[in-house]
Amino acid sequence: MNKLSVVIFASVLLVGLLLLALGLFDVGGTVAFLARAEQTEARFAGAVVRSGGNHGGTFLYPTFQFQTANGRSITFTSSSGSTSQPYADGERVRIAYDPGRPEDARLLSFLTLWMVPVLLCGAGLLLAGGAILVRAALARQR
Repeated sequence: MNKLSVVIFASVLLVGLLLLALGLFDVGGTVAFLARAEQTEARFAGAVVRSGGNHGGTFLYPTFQFQTANGRSITFTSSSGSTSQPYADGERVRIAYDPGRPEDARLLSFLTLWMVPVLLCGAGLLLAGGAILVRAALARQR
């Protein structure tokens, strides 16, 4: 095996392992958040409009209002935006929030809770596993 192929293998493997570690770290953070969080219903209260992205489009970030267990009224804007608004005025959704920092609230949906860790872990496993499989296949050919 020449030096270049070893460097490529090691690089792909390390990037894969790094992505996997980041994904597992994010899973841990999400699990820890859910363990300490309280759940309630929030009401859709409009959207924050932001422009940007690669194509310069407009994105809508839904804003929700809810009351904490001690009666405090909180408004938060989701970190997930889209080009169209999937919520109707006043629509109710389930959320989880940190009782110590109620501004740290998240929608109880797969997209907002698990999409990033799943993508990071999946990409990491594909890269690291693919590098190992390719190296093993090349070693068998010799």
